[in-house]
Amino acid sequence: MKLFLALPLLLVAVNVEGYSGLPHPLALASSFSQIYHQLDKINLGNCSLVKVFLSLNATNPPLPAPSTNLKLKYVALGRGTQNYTCPSDALSDSKTTIKPQAVGAAATLFDASCIVSSSPALLHEVPAIINDTPLGSLAFMAALVAQGTRSNNLIIGEHYFNIDGEPVFDMGLSGSNSWIATSKIASTPAPKSISGSSGNVPWLKLGYKNGNGIQVSPGHPSIDNHCI
Repeated sequence: MKLFLALPLLLVAVNVEGYSGLPHPLALASSFSQIYHQLDKINLGNCSLVKVFLSLNATNPPLPAPSTNLKLKYVALGRGTQNYTCPSDALSDSKTTIKPQAVGAAATLFDASCIVSSSPALLHEVPAIINDTPLGSLAFMAALVAQGTRSNNLIIGEHYFNIDGEPVFDMGLSGSNSWIATSKIASTPAPKSISGSSGNVPWLKLGYKNGNGIQVSPGHPSIDNHCI
């Protein structure tokens, strides 16, 4: 937020201190230098997760707990598309409501380590905000914020389903060689406290099937789908 407030604050300061509506080049350069110095102190990604505890018992029934020998390595927010198809026997002129069938998903993963380490409650509020924001706009803002602060790339990975229908989480965009292909171990309905405007698919516990350097804990993707 400081990044986007910087330019309006700069223009206000120039108009107050200057003799005209146009800033003097030296004053402008000095102001930008001060702003850049402040932004360079801000870290919005790659925060430590050592003291982070994610409550995974908010569901009914609760999901099985993660293995005790695991350490929390990534907390990410995914923004993308869940793919659904209508059954082959569904007629376009049918007046009967037919539930679409899930056939996969694709999402961009954004670093949420600093959000969860500073305010775990905020982590559950952000999806509702980014749900209505186009992915291209989110990616642009993430790149802009990362360049304007001392944060690393805030886009850290991709989620998709491979040819075998297995959920894959590839963290290669973070500079890591970590990835995992998973299989479902357990599922449970999403908690009512976070099943907001568009609803949520069940929470899942995913188990390791193949990969390198990563295992996963439950998550709650949101959906809003229709047969077309």
